[in-house]
Amino acid sequence: VEFQIMDEAIAMQIVGAVTLLIGLRMNIDPKGFNEDIFGKEAPEVALGEMNAMRMAIGGGVLAVSAINLICSFTMDYASSMAALLTASAVGLALFCFTIIAPYLRGDTEAIPKLPMIVLPILVAVSLVGAYV
Repeated sequence: VEFQIMDEAIAMQIVGAVTLLIGLRMNIDPKGFNEDIFGKEAPEVALGEMNAMRMAIGGGVLAVSAINLICSFTMDYASSMAALLTASAVGLALFCFTIIAPYLRGDTEAIPKLPMIVLPILVAVSLVGAYV
């Protein structure tokens, strides 16, 4: 009897749904998202550029969402789904690193807490769905 904790399609749907919510939030209210993450309002002169960058980053998060959600309903082979989940885990881990890197370089005063909680959880869900 094979024991499986999480079906690949379910893992892809979890990752897809969470990244969909995050990406939508980043694009619907980029100013509010920035304030929630960094805890302070940006200077007015930088606000437009920050909002544009947040929306572009949110677009990448929405792409991860679309890939996971569409493939979770259209792919038939567990090995292909596992490969996509592994790729999602690597991509999300790299995304997490790009959030930590500005702090390590001295560009920011703190590491935003929410992404440091959500992204490792999504990486874990992806890897558990792919290999357990």
